[in-house]
Amino acid sequence: MRRIAILTFSMFAALPAFSQTAPAPAPPATPGAAAAPGAAATPGPHPKSPEENNALVALLNSVGDEDKATSTAARATAADVVIKNATDLLAKYPDTDYKAVVQMHLAQAYHYKNDDPKAISIGEQSLEADPNSYETLLLMSEIYSRSTRSTDLDKDDRLAKADKYAKQALPLIAKAVKPNPNISDADWAQAQGAENQRAYLSMGYASIVAGKPSDADASFDKAFSVFSPDPVELIRIGRAYGQGAKNYDEAIKWDDKAAALPGVADQIKTYATSDKTRWQGMKK
Repeated sequence: MRRIAILTFSMFAALPAFSQTAPAPAPPATPGAAAAPGAAATPGPHPKSPEENNALVALLNSVGDEDKATSTAARATAADVVIKNATDLLAKYPDTDYKAVVQMHLAQAYHYKNDDPKAISIGEQSLEADPNSYETLLLMSEIYSRSTRSTDLDKDDRLAKADKYAKQALPLIAKAVKPNPNISDADWAQAQGAENQRAYLSMGYASIVAGKPSDADASFDKAFSVFSPDPVELIRIGRAYGQGAKNYDEAIKWDDKAAALPGVADQIKTYATSDKTRWQGMKK
C-alpha cells in the first residue's frame, strides 16, 4: 500500500517555528508561520505551545520511522511507537488543531498492526474532525476495500464506503495546493498521481469483492495510467482474484502482467510464476 503523506507535510509545516532543530518532511515554513506564546493569534492550524509542538514532532518522527520500516515485523514495532505518541498527544491536547491528522496516523498504525476494526473506528473519527482529508479518505477506502470478504454480513455497506471515500478523495487531490512552494510542479504532479492511483486501486479491489471484474479492470487500468504500475501490486491483484474471488483466469492475467513488466526483479517473476501455477492447478 503506497503512502505519500503530502497532507501531513502541509499540516505539520508550522512545527519548525517552535523547534528549528526538528526534522521536517519538507523545507521549513515561512518564519513566523506559527506564533510564539503570547504573540498574536496565527491563522490556520498551529501548535499552541512548545510542549504541544514537541509532542507533534515526536509523532512525526515516529511516523517517519514507521514509513521507513522494511519488514512487516519492523513496521508493527514502529507502529507501536506511533500509537503511543498519538494516543498521548490526543489525551494531553484534545483541542489540538491537528486532531484529524493525528487520528489518521493513529488509524494507519492500527492498520499496520492488523487491527482493522480499531483502525476503522479511529479513521471514521478523523473524518468527523475533517471530512475533506483526502489522506484519511484514501486510508479508509484502502482498509474497507482490502479487508472486506464476500461472506461478510455488512459486505455491501463496507464496499459502498470504499467506493464512496475513493471518489470523494479524487477531486480533493486535484485541487490540493503544494504544501511547500519549493516542491517542483513535476514532483507535485507525480505525488498527486500516486494518490489518485490509491483511489482507483481501492475502487478496483472493491469491485473484485462485489463480483464485478469488468468494473475492477477499468479501475485498475485507470490506476496504472495515472501512476506507474508496481509489480507487487499486480501480484496482489492476482491474489485478490485467485484467493478471494476464485476467478482464476483473471488471477493468471494479472500474474502475467507482473512478470512482463520491464525491468521486473527475478524474485517478483518467481512469485508471479508460482501463483500462476497455483491458479492453473485450481482451475483443474
